[in-house]
Amino acid sequence: MRKKICLILLFFSLMMFTCLIASSNSLVYASGDSTSDFFVDSSLFTHTEEDTVYNQPVIDMTDFEKKLDNGKLEVYFNSSTAAIRVKNLDTGYIWTSDVPNLDPETTTNVVFKRETSAFRLLYRNADGAVKEAYAQDSVPSATVSGNTLKVRISLNRFNLKFTYTIELKDDSIEFLLKDEDIEESGDNKITSISLYSYFGHAYKDDIPGYIFLPLGSGALVRYSETSPITSTYVANFYGTDANITKNTESEVLSLPIYGVCHGANQNAMLVNIKNGEAFANLTYSPANIDQGFNYIYPTFYLREVYTMSIPGSDQITIIPEEFYKEDINIKYTFLSSNEANYMGMAKAYQKELVSDGILEKNTDTGSIDLNIEAFGRDYEKGLIFKKYHNMTTTKDIIDINKELGENGINDVFYTLRAFNKKGYSNQNVKNYKFDRRLGSMHDLKDLEAYFYYNPVESYNAKKSYPSKVLVNLFNEKHYLAVEANKYKFYANVSDVQKYTLKAVGKYDNNIALDGIGYRLYGDKNNKLTRSEVLDSYKELLGDRKIPMYKPNYYFLANTSKYLNMPLYSERTRFVTDSVPFLQVVLKGYIDYYSPYLNFSSNIDLDVLKCIEYGVNPSYLITKQPSYLLSNTLSSNFYATHYESVSEMIIEEYKEISAVLNQVKGSTITDRIIPLEGISVVTYSNGKKVIVNYTNNQYTYEGTLVDAKSYKVV
Repeated sequence: MRKKICLILLFFSLMMFTCLIASSNSLVYASGDSTSDFFVDSSLFTHTEEDTVYNQPVIDMTDFEKKLDNGKLEVYFNSSTAAIRVKNLDTGYIWTSDVPNLDPETTTNVVFKRETSAFRLLYRNADGAVKEAYAQDSVPSATVSGNTLKVRISLNRFNLKFTYTIELKDDSIEFLLKDEDIEESGDNKITSISLYSYFGHAYKDDIPGYIFLPLGSGALVRYSETSPITSTYVANFYGTDANITKNTESEVLSLPIYGVCHGANQNAMLVNIKNGEAFANLTYSPANIDQGFNYIYPTFYLREVYTMSIPGSDQITIIPEEFYKEDINIKYTFLSSNEANYMGMAKAYQKELVSDGILEKNTDTGSIDLNIEAFGRDYEKGLIFKKYHNMTTTKDIIDINKELGENGINDVFYTLRAFNKKGYSNQNVKNYKFDRRLGSMHDLKDLEAYFYYNPVESYNAKKSYPSKVLVNLFNEKHYLAVEANKYKFYANVSDVQKYTLKAVGKYDNNIALDGIGYRLYGDKNNKLTRSEVLDSYKELLGDRKIPMYKPNYYFLANTSKYLNMPLYSERTRFVTDSVPFLQVVLKGYIDYYSPYLNFSSNIDLDVLKCIEYGVNPSYLITKQPSYLLSNTLSSNFYATHYESVSEMIIEEYKEISAVLNQVKGSTITDRIIPLEGISVVTYSNGKKVIVNYTNNQYTYEGTLVDAKSYKVV
């Protein structure tokens, strides 16, 4: 039995190892040791900062007029292009939303418009053809009232007009375009608007800096002359909308933000989309795509144009008559000196979330807790009858808890996956009843236990639709072929909301919510746009705080424990660094827990990441051997047999908790990379955690840290 489990673990480890090699560009091992299994020069890690001081060339401000000034920032406006420039008076640095010093005589008209205009607007004409417009196609007008600049754009020959404001605040500016200030008086229908595309752009690698993306734990893209990708990268905030597309497995931007840094510890800008992100995506264009420029910008979709097949006819294009009634609100925060880096961005965002009432300080300074996710039940199909496997019961959990206690682990909370009636393969939005064959929640009254519930997703071995399945814009029941003989279905939104409240009430808040935190989609049948669903989710749980799996921004206020916290950025080819942005934002406010460590392909690396990032350990276990699940829909849950992994759980928890107990309740105030593969994290209580990922000893400020080890100072 154990031999089979070991073979399975070896197989998955080899697969992950192969993927790492394939996805890494030029791997350089720490201190030249080619036997290292930690790729410290890959995007799994954060790299040392360039110490080059960036001196900005002189910016020609001839066509720009100063409109706003608060003693910290000055805002300049171009009356032809509506472009803005913001001068940070602390550093003298000028942020430009356009490409400066362009010569219209040597630049094509299209390129000149694109690189200087404040916006790019796409619309459909009466024939349905896609057209575009820029600020230069109008005569922008601007008026000032106090600290607010009001801009009027009149695209008269297109019968399109809109008005927006730019408000100057302390160290930021806020852009606001209200839906009521958009006018369409003819046949032309606006479909999207891209704003300040070149704000914070960099030419090739002339600037020693990077772009920050909220991918996974956090990702940096350092400026370079070329890129591994040959087209622009586009990702939706909160992932794609299942109401519009079946491709819902793409990367999820979990926070409505991004950032740029021009010279580490010199100048940086954090961009926070405070409203309108449900219909927005983020575009990154590397230097080898457009005239050598690296840049990033948001695009907001006012209408979702789609095609439908009509029986007996060709496909027709549907252009909704009304555009989304949604304001666009963006805050640009400018950071200087020691705050001008991804750490400064994280702390600025944390401050904003606290100010908005999203985050509340965690005053618990006791021991960190361990998450044990127990897997209950599943079945495999027989010729006539289903063959059920009861993998873990409540009695088993009590026995496991006793064993952990005998080994000195008393801070444990349990999540109960597949304890719903008939188990994992019978998961659906209506099924939140406890399977009595496994016991009851009352059995666990003396433990901290949460019933696992995913109201969004259900699975089947064939394309057999559940009764509450989502119907998308194309009048199709939504499904996704996950793998061979496994289909995923999404529930319609009204039932997700209805049954989530029922489930939360039934278990008196002792419930852990999956799916709903990171699957945001509209619902055609219930006439709900994605934005309306987002707004309803913000109010759905009231002031309840419960454990949530990978919650996007809109559920952070309701999250008591963040489950399945990513330890790395998404493995996107152009990403150069992984950073603990998400952890820095949440540390000291919301406790967070790792992916299941018993599924790790490199457990030594992931344990060190937990120690460095302040992540509590999590494991998915079964009392019965894992191989019993091999012919079920939950066959991807391998290496779960508690008897086989209990020693590992106990050892790893003790190792991780010995460090994290010293910083419980503290926030992360600083993080530096003094050498490739070395990380130093400083906490608000004065503790420093030094992690050495390399194959060699390293001494930091007199403290010797062994290879692939750590020290707390």
